[in-house]
Amino acid sequence: MSRPKRRAKMRAPRLLALVAVLVAGFALIPVGYVLLRGGVSLGALVDTLTLPTTMGYLVNTVLLTILVPLASVVLGVLLAVLVVRTDLPGRRIWAMLFALPLGIPAFVGSYAWVSLSYAVNPASTALFGLPGAVLILGSSLYPYVFLPVVAALRSLDTTQEEMARSLGHGLVATFLKVTLPQLRPALSGGALIIALHMLAEYGALVLLRYQTLTTAIMARYEFGRAEEALLLSTLLTVLCLAVLGFDRLLFRGVGRAAPDSRIRLGSGVTRTSTPAPLHAWQVPALLGSSAVVFIGLVVPLTGIFGGLFQRLFGSGFADYDWLRLLTAIGNTASVGALAALVTTLVAIPVSMFITRHPSTLSMLTERATWITRSLPGIVVALALVFLASRYLPGLYQTIALMVLGYVLLFLPLAVGAQRSGLLAAAPQFDELSRSLGQGPLTTFRRVTLPLALPGIASGALLVFLDVGKELTATLLLHPTGFDMLSTGLWSRTELLDYKDAAPYALALVVLSSIPAYFLARRMLR
Repeated sequence: MSRPKRRAKMRAPRLLALVAVLVAGFALIPVGYVLLRGGVSLGALVDTLTLPTTMGYLVNTVLLTILVPLASVVLGVLLAVLVVRTDLPGRRIWAMLFALPLGIPAFVGSYAWVSLSYAVNPASTALFGLPGAVLILGSSLYPYVFLPVVAALRSLDTTQEEMARSLGHGLVATFLKVTLPQLRPALSGGALIIALHMLAEYGALVLLRYQTLTTAIMARYEFGRAEEALLLSTLLTVLCLAVLGFDRLLFRGVGRAAPDSRIRLGSGVTRTSTPAPLHAWQVPALLGSSAVVFIGLVVPLTGIFGGLFQRLFGSGFADYDWLRLLTAIGNTASVGALAALVTTLVAIPVSMFITRHPSTLSMLTERATWITRSLPGIVVALALVFLASRYLPGLYQTIALMVLGYVLLFLPLAVGAQRSGLLAAAPQFDELSRSLGQGPLTTFRRVTLPLALPGIASGALLVFLDVGKELTATLLLHPTGFDMLSTGLWSRTELLDYKDAAPYALALVVLSSIPAYFLARRMLR
């Protein structure tokens, strides 16, 4: 009786590893397209890299990839400390306001800023370039750091901090030496998502007139210079690998729970912190908080509603194609839900492999899913179009192909969220279930899945949220006549028709705010 159980126990990891590796191989399809389809050689890559224009794109990309995550980390940590560790008046309201920019896609926020600036002064260039990009993108993406840091701060045992204070360390020194190192998992995940987002961002940077490798790739594809675009895509892939390697080096060991902390049947003796009084810093804290909300939330919404008012009092609403807008809303919601479901199912084997069987292979499998995240959506889309047109013509110009593109792009978001949930579902519970004679599937269904469900649900919400934000892949993969909110918005902003774009922008913000609200509510609970 014991021998069959033992064989089943040995087979399960092999099957899990095989499925996870297959998923990773699927995730690397766009990279294979870039390297093999383009016939990229080292000499051609070096020649492209030495061009003055390429160096300019590379420098701009690197600066953006460093400054926006850095600004988001500083802002996210400061705001999280304010709402968790101080007596800031109205902390719950401020926490939700700080989280709401997550529901405003970066290119929608940029559209709102530019349209508002255009309405005030059509000749103004104040928002264009690196400073404007860092300001607008940082104020849009910092919730990716803020929310996990809030959750981490609320779950920390403050005993170590109290010991440091008793040894004579001040508040700042205690935070830097004791608290901040414990926030590394939250900082790692948020900063990595933002950095890779910066490598692939297109729509916002076009509106802000800041040229990067991604905007150069898109421009070359549009002008039929596919070989140059593939060379730049290869360079962007190398840059992504460098970011992943740096993250791995900087946050080595993050994500592995300590043996004595991976299983807890109750709250135990964990002690929560008493909010520190701000005293004279209360007014500056309130002013700073108001400035963050103004930049990240009020200005984008003002730009959107300003366009609506222009439409209302200018051309009017009677002649607007409302049926097309409603169709785009329904299409975006349905495709987002389908992509979230498929991505969640595909991500589970990878998440289980990295959390339950940590090894070099599982680490490489997980990291492989991140590489495609940094590529421009058009590269991912072209890879799928090439494969579909050559080998699977039935998939070409279908919703299924579009969903596959979203799975490739947003798989790491689901994996990252699922990892957190699976780490909360301690492996000891799995071992206990297996020792009682339950098989691996039964154990997963009855023990692991219920405990990890919050993290899995968060990953699905993140995917749904980012489907609405994705622009370049949607432009190429959506079937002819199949309207999406992002494509409708972009087609109008390209023509500087900001008032006609405003209803699409508002609809996209409202649709994105639904998962953003539930994510924020869960993280801020």
